[in-house]
Amino acid sequence: MESNLGQQWEAEGYVVLRNLFDPARTAQLRTICDTVLDQWRTNNPQTGKPGGAPDATVMRHLNHPAYFTQGGDGLSTLLDAVADPEVLNVARAILGDEPLFRCTSFFFDPLEGGKEGNWHRDSQFSAPDDVAEQEILTKLSRSGTSIQMQIALAPSDDVEYVPGSHQRWDTPAEYQIRKADGGVNNRSGAMPGALRLALAAGDAALFNPYGLHRGRYHTGRLRRTLMLTYTKTSDPYYDYFSNQPWFLEPGYLDGLKPATRAFFEPFVAMYTGFWQEKAATG
Repeated sequence: MESNLGQQWEAEGYVVLRNLFDPARTAQLRTICDTVLDQWRTNNPQTGKPGGAPDATVMRHLNHPAYFTQGGDGLSTLLDAVADPEVLNVARAILGDEPLFRCTSFFFDPLEGGKEGNWHRDSQFSAPDDVAEQEILTKLSRSGTSIQMQIALAPSDDVEYVPGSHQRWDTPAEYQIRKADGGVNNRSGAMPGALRLALAAGDAALFNPYGLHRGRYHTGRLRRTLMLTYTKTSDPYYDYFSNQPWFLEPGYLDGLKPATRAFFEPFVAMYTGFWQEKAATG
């Protein structure tokens, strides 16, 4: 099975895992994530301000300790999911390397202003122009260096992907939608070859973020998707997503299962210097 996942990932850029988490665990994670979301909307501990406007559709770092000051096992349950052996085996098979934690994210339907998401490749956000972006895709896109694992905590078909697009540059029709004219058409529903990934609660969609993809966010149409992001241990990212200095707080990893703690220890070792430097420079 793992080799088949790797083959599909390399050829098509995505895989769907059915029943990754059973109904009880899925419901438990939904409760935890909804509780975190409610707190974030009132106060994002990273900014000290309410998190997002009414049209917000995503939050990061659900594992911040400020969301779990009332006690209970919410944080350990969330971190256990990140370090779940089956999840890591899948990530390991796809990446061909030991997976390194990067970030937790939560996608949800907005309170106001629902919309179709914009078609993009994550490569465009770090490339100043098309030439630089094509170089990134040539070097990294086929197997990729990271996985976005979107786990549906409620039924959803709001992730769309163009299979195989991670291996190549845009066709003229794709480019017209994604980037032409300043991206004015990037919410178009006419993307050629787009596949909508229908997920039941507990299913997961994993995709190479260098392929063409988008999410959809509609007011009143429930979306609750927990995204776990992993990178290759041999190719870490140093950015907002991996900047999680609360891992250094005394007791943060206390009470975790030994295997869960063992998974996060290399993450802490990898980024301690980065976190300390960020703290020193503000």
